[in-house]
Amino acid sequence: GVQTCALPILVKGFKTVKDAEFKAPAELSKIMRNYQKTGFKWISTLDKYGFGGILCDDMGLGKTLQSISFLSKHYLEKEFDDMLPSIVICPASLVYNWQDEFTKFTPKLKVKPIVGNATEREEIIANTNLYQVLITSYDLLKRDVSLYEDLHFYYEIIDEAQYIKNHTTAAANAVKVLKSDRRLALTGTPIENRLSELWSIFDFLMPGFLYKYEQFRRQFETPIVKYSDKDASDRLKKMVTPFLLRRLKENVLKELPEKIEKEQIIVMEKPQQNLYDAQLSHLKLMI
Repeated sequence: GVQTCALPILVKGFKTVKDAEFKAPAELSKIMRNYQKTGFKWISTLDKYGFGGILCDDMGLGKTLQSISFLSKHYLEKEFDDMLPSIVICPASLVYNWQDEFTKFTPKLKVKPIVGNATEREEIIANTNLYQVLITSYDLLKRDVSLYEDLHFYYEIIDEAQYIKNHTTAAANAVKVLKSDRRLALTGTPIENRLSELWSIFDFLMPGFLYKYEQFRRQFETPIVKYSDKDASDRLKKMVTPFLLRRLKENVLKELPEKIEKEQIIVMEKPQQNLYDAQLSHLKLMI
């Protein structure tokens, strides 16, 4: 817990995030927009005080870049040989996209996707000390979770965090089993349908902060949803606001170009690959 005497310093730290001394990596600072630098400072502030948080900017505002800038600063601008690696967990379709983003923005980082067959993945997991950042998918983490028992990570970042919105699923349990010093969730939609989704993400970030689920439901979810209890709603908002950072496109639109083009690497599933190969063979014959 936080000592009472430290609370004024902590509150001040969160209120002055925009003016915090944390500086984004020099090579990334040149391309980062102002709101992205604020995001970097916000993640750095959370890290300083030992908290987790949800970066829930609108889609297309660069949640990946803000996360990468923090990891780059941590690993490339400190001189420790025994730093723990970090891990990114995302949908399978985004694993290579994350790797591509790391390569583009911070090529000096030692990044490794945990992919391949079971034996290949086991080999990578057994040698996590060779890398600074690992990337895996929710599906593969569920299959490999027992291999992570003796591992400890610095940062655990979950992308598209709505994947764990149901706290009873295997995906939610798997990300919560991993041991890490800090945790960060990225999502454009922290709540899609019900308040329990917010509870599940906070149960990953800082277990116990929003109490056990039954208590959360009794104190917040039922009064807010069933009775529109403003006091309960205001109290929940005060509790979670410091640990949520959300910017809407219309709020930062003046910083955005008229059109954003983004290349995204997608790995085809087996049926898609078969169809693609068949079309390729057909075109070759036609030519």
